[in-house]
Amino acid sequence: MIQIKDAWANREEVESGIPTPDYSHIIDAKQISKPKWIEFSKIDMGDMEGNDARLDGIDPATVQELEQSFAKGIRRNEEIAAVKFRGDEFDKPYILIYGYHRTYAQLNLGVKGFAFNVIDASETQIEDIQSFENEPKPPKRNNKEADIVQIKAKQLKKGTIPNNEDAILANLKKTYPTRALASIQRIAAKLFEEMGTPVKYSYYTAAKIKQWRADNCSEWFEIDGKLDDNLDEYGFTTKIGGLYRTMHRALQNYAETGKASYVNCFTDTVTKGSTLEQQRKSILNEYITLMKNHAKVYGKSVMFLRLNGLFPQAYGVDDWKGFIKYDQKEIKKLIESN
Repeated sequence: MIQIKDAWANREEVESGIPTPDYSHIIDAKQISKPKWIEFSKIDMGDMEGNDARLDGIDPATVQELEQSFAKGIRRNEEIAAVKFRGDEFDKPYILIYGYHRTYAQLNLGVKGFAFNVIDASETQIEDIQSFENEPKPPKRNNKEADIVQIKAKQLKKGTIPNNEDAILANLKKTYPTRALASIQRIAAKLFEEMGTPVKYSYYTAAKIKQWRADNCSEWFEIDGKLDDNLDEYGFTTKIGGLYRTMHRALQNYAETGKASYVNCFTDTVTKGSTLEQQRKSILNEYITLMKNHAKVYGKSVMFLRLNGLFPQAYGVDDWKGFIKYDQKEIKKLIESN
């Protein structure tokens, strides 16, 4: 899979997988040229007099989704946007016809240009093409996680995938490169359980957190912002990178009730480039930075959110009967230090 930043340098390879659009019910095939690589600076993206075919404009969430997809690489048979050539006398000789979301996503990723279908058609034909492009594509049922678990379990039983943690994760990432990492982790966890895969680390989902609390943990703790009657604090759990959202909810609780909150954290998938120790350190650093920033803004440090501990994740190393607790005095020193 070619990375988006390398697409321009690998134009022929990218071009070979681009499908030709079929507008034979609107224009002749000869009115569509083969894909042409055009720099974005040469394209007027002023929406073709507003693009009447789409009244709701650019959707930031869609642009973000496409950014995330492009950032993982360009898939073969990737559809491309289209332009109309209006003349070299213009500073921007081309006008974008459709593909606004994907074009803005590519712009946001710092790409200088991309391949476009160049369509030579009348204004009425262009409007019809724009409208047709907004029609839903033929229905296709996307893979559900259960579907993937079923087929990968079959391959594991056949021995085509080695039954070990690294091999399963690598295969899932290779086969489904655009699937969200959280989904890959959930699928892997189900495969590990079904196949009895020996694993080095445990990864938590909402269901697994509740299971560990019921079966292993020697102390009660709350989740999802519920009030812990034993401590008179609200309890949260979050994965690395989620402390910002947790802090916002904890601050809201504190403002409304005067009660503080605590949070217990766990890491993302452990890799050679992102070890368990590195991720655990990152969680502490994120918490300290957020609390320091809050103190700077409000002029004083208020412990409305306490970083309580880490979930056990390393088999044969961590104690599975409770959290790996933080030293609260040490944390306070770090927050108050310059």
